[in-house]
Amino acid sequence: MTLSRFSTLLLLFFALAQLALAAADGRNGKIQGVALERITRDPIVGAHISLANTNEGATTDDQGRFVLTLQPGTYSLRGSAYGYDPLSKPEISVLPNRTTQVELLFIEHAIEGEEVTIEAGYHEGSSNDLPTSSRTLSYEEVRRAPGAAEDVQRMIQALPGVSGENDQNNEIVVRGGSPSENITVMDGLEIDNINHFGIQGSTGGPVSLLNPEFLRDVTFASGGFSAKYGDAGSSVLELELREGSLEHHHGELEFGMGGVGGLYEGPIKKGKGSVLVSARRSYLDFAIADAIGLTAVPKYWDVQSKISYQLTERHKLTVNGLYGNDLIVFDSDKPDAFSRGSESVDYNGNRFILGTRLRSLWNNGYTDLVVGAVSAKTDVTVEDAEYDNAGGMHKRPVLTNYSRETVGQVSLNYNGKARERDQWSVGGGIRPVRLHHNIWFADDTTVFRDGVLAAPDGYVDTLIRAEYTARELKTSPKYNGFVQYTWRPKDNLSTTLGLRYDGFEYSGEHTLGPRWSLSWDYHPRWTLSLAYGWYYQALPFWMYTSDPNGRNKSLPHGRAIQYVAGTKFRPNESSLLSVETYYKDYDDLPMDEEDYVRKTTGDYTFRSQLMLPIRTKRAYGIEFFAQQKLTTNWFGTFSYSLGKSETNDMAYGRIAADYDFRHVMTAVAGYRTSFVKNKGYSAFKKHWYGWPINLLPINGDELTFSTRYRLMTGRPYDRKIWFTEGANSPDPIYEGHWFADGENNVRYPDYSRLDLRLDNKHYFGSTSLTFFLEVQNLLNRGNVAEYYYADNGKRDTL
Repeated sequence: MTLSRFSTLLLLFFALAQLALAAADGRNGKIQGVALERITRDPIVGAHISLANTNEGATTDDQGRFVLTLQPGTYSLRGSAYGYDPLSKPEISVLPNRTTQVELLFIEHAIEGEEVTIEAGYHEGSSNDLPTSSRTLSYEEVRRAPGAAEDVQRMIQALPGVSGENDQNNEIVVRGGSPSENITVMDGLEIDNINHFGIQGSTGGPVSLLNPEFLRDVTFASGGFSAKYGDAGSSVLELELREGSLEHHHGELEFGMGGVGGLYEGPIKKGKGSVLVSARRSYLDFAIADAIGLTAVPKYWDVQSKISYQLTERHKLTVNGLYGNDLIVFDSDKPDAFSRGSESVDYNGNRFILGTRLRSLWNNGYTDLVVGAVSAKTDVTVEDAEYDNAGGMHKRPVLTNYSRETVGQVSLNYNGKARERDQWSVGGGIRPVRLHHNIWFADDTTVFRDGVLAAPDGYVDTLIRAEYTARELKTSPKYNGFVQYTWRPKDNLSTTLGLRYDGFEYSGEHTLGPRWSLSWDYHPRWTLSLAYGWYYQALPFWMYTSDPNGRNKSLPHGRAIQYVAGTKFRPNESSLLSVETYYKDYDDLPMDEEDYVRKTTGDYTFRSQLMLPIRTKRAYGIEFFAQQKLTTNWFGTFSYSLGKSETNDMAYGRIAADYDFRHVMTAVAGYRTSFVKNKGYSAFKKHWYGWPINLLPINGDELTFSTRYRLMTGRPYDRKIWFTEGANSPDPIYEGHWFADGENNVRYPDYSRLDLRLDNKHYFGSTSLTFFLEVQNLLNRGNVAEYYYADNGKRDTL
């Protein structure tokens, strides 16, 4: 019945889409772009922009703008300008009667008379802010990535040095760090978590809040980033969102992994600005929940918008808004992938993001003034399910968590030229943090053998952990500032030195971290990169308020010292080979005092919510990466990471860290073909008997087949042993219970997954239909997310 409803919904959607595909004029689309100098963002006049493998092209005007009118399809651009390095940009999708916007950032090349060989490539060169370990992706690469479900974070998991905790969420684990060590920057606004059902204190969740149709460019750095970015120990995910059309009004219907909804874009005030807005809702609650094995159905919806307005020729204002609402209820003693083993959960949450950016161009540089706020609410009630002799279920509340965390941002950054070809930047800001936590834990009774807590008297002794509540309602600012200078003694050599300051008034912690990097193109096809830096990060907010007595408020920032070295080889303009090594040295990491005392003294009656900053960690490894950009028909990537991550403390000694994935291999391969210029196919479609083929998935004006295979070492976890009532267990607990025999001393089974994806695009006059069919986990492998230890001694597998 459920699958029938889903099939009916799918057919209804395609029927509505087909009715909307009326033949009309305006089959061609446009690429509208701007050529800018990378450092100052000044327009480049007279740059020549051409299509790869064709003679078609255009020249930029006095505002650096250009327009190309093209048949629908996917294209690659090349750009050249006197005094600048040539560049290329692959996979630009053009739809009928639509305008696709691109931004080309040129690097100035000094003209000194010597013979210099410069080759354009589709792999963007390193920037001074992200000198090492960075990859730049286009919207189309994110959209058609197999296995990613059009989720940018799941797509990032295919890059070297990146792994995911499990398939139930899109958390990214970078080079042995934790999922809380990453930061997302969207049009200059810093965001800790941009997901539905966002995991508190982490950067992941099951479903992305961001509509991928808003993406223009995605840049991800897994280490070695400059002093511009802070409060992150592992990685930076930078999202640049596109703007709405400045010429025409467009509409879009969407039915995909993120939900069902629509999108509108169009000009405002005669092209002085534009608006882009979308709304989506999940459909699992009335479609396929049973078919994919969910015992509870997540319900969520989101709205997103971006308004852009050109105040003057040199001042531009953009406003981004994003809101999502989440609801899920578990009412079963059957473990579920989303419940993390809890028996009964009532979850309600929302996330609100609002940010404005004023970009102003000056004589030798530009400024970004960003004002915004990010707010996240979590309202959770957890209950245990208990059964009486008649089989009736009774619920006992064990946890309630109401949290509202709001982080504002006011920041001003300047980026400009120094001397002839050097660059310098400076910036700073304040981020007011408002914490509203009200977390309650129920009491817990533990029964011990006679004589443990008192002299033997023939009675069983008990220890009761009293219920406790952690409350906090306070506003406290975070501060940050940075300065950095890039020296370019030659066009092929640059080095950047920077200093970063971060402070948090709530904890009283203030830090200074130096950063340094070097990039050397010692051959036209080879680049050497080095980076070093101290990266401080404040702890997740719940850690500061977790102790009822407030003893965790003064916890120091964790510190990661990073060393990165790598080299890149470009055999041709569309291919890239790279190898990179890294070493990260952490200190001041928190450890539960309760675990420390129990392990070192054997006193299992000890209770505490205090955290001690006594744990250290180190992570090191080597990464290999190969990529073929889509410039003809074939594309793909191959990444392999060999790494080790281990912690060290006075209780457990040196052991595997929580996210110690020793081996991670991901291979992606795809093929694309186009029938747009095939006259026989076009003529066949115009006949009445050719129209029905549009409903077939193996058909289209443009077809893409792709696959992804991922193999990963299982992550470590604590070995647990069940002791029945009265057994001679290692601890003094009398009743049946699980005992943690060590920490991270065994591993989950290795992870293996194969995904297939088919994309096709249909063009009907001024309308287009993009269809995708994705088969995830084709091998039907039950990859273990985690084990759930029931009170009756049974271990279940999620």
